[in-house]
Amino acid sequence: MTRLLISVEGKSEWKFVEQVLQPHFANLEVYIKLHNMKGNISIDRVSGKLNRLIHNFDFVTTLYDFYGFKRLSDNETKKTLEEKIKNGIKQGQQHKIIPYVQMYEFEALLFSDSVKMASGLKTNQGWIDEVVNDFSDLETINNSKETAPSKRIENNATYIKTQHAPIILQEIGLPKIREKCRGFNAWLEQLESL
Repeated sequence: MTRLLISVEGKSEWKFVEQVLQPHFANLEVYIKLHNMKGNISIDRVSGKLNRLIHNFDFVTTLYDFYGFKRLSDNETKKTLEEKIKNGIKQGQQHKIIPYVQMYEFEALLFSDSVKMASGLKTNQGWIDEVVNDFSDLETINNSKETAPSKRIENNATYIKTQHAPIILQEIGLPKIREKCRGFNAWLEQLESL
């Protein structure tokens, strides 16, 4: 049995891990424990929290939105953030950290099935299909913080992140999400290899 801590950005990610990822990984004998950062993500805060927790687990990973980070520099990327998370862990524990930053937001995963997304949000499917057709990679749905996935959803539907996201993602199912979201799939493949 592998003990894996997943540090999540907030309640929506917590529910998603609990409802969708935990059952999947339980079948692989990976026991998941959750840690909620409750928003306000910064490298310093992540380093402080994870350094206090990492010694209790075989591995630690993260599920934070790129846009969840405070004080991003103009040239910040997913890769640089993940490197900073890794480098923020004590040298003797760095082999245990698998940093993951979701581009650009957790909500990008919802676009992996426009029919189920529209049904779950009780909205017209047309605007979802338009967004999906504009982006070859769903995880790049974004032009700015104003057009990030959550903003697009809020502009077209009543959206309560902590209620809608986990339920819709559970309905879509892990295989479909993985098929449509390559970065997310690559992260899960890393975790499955533990």
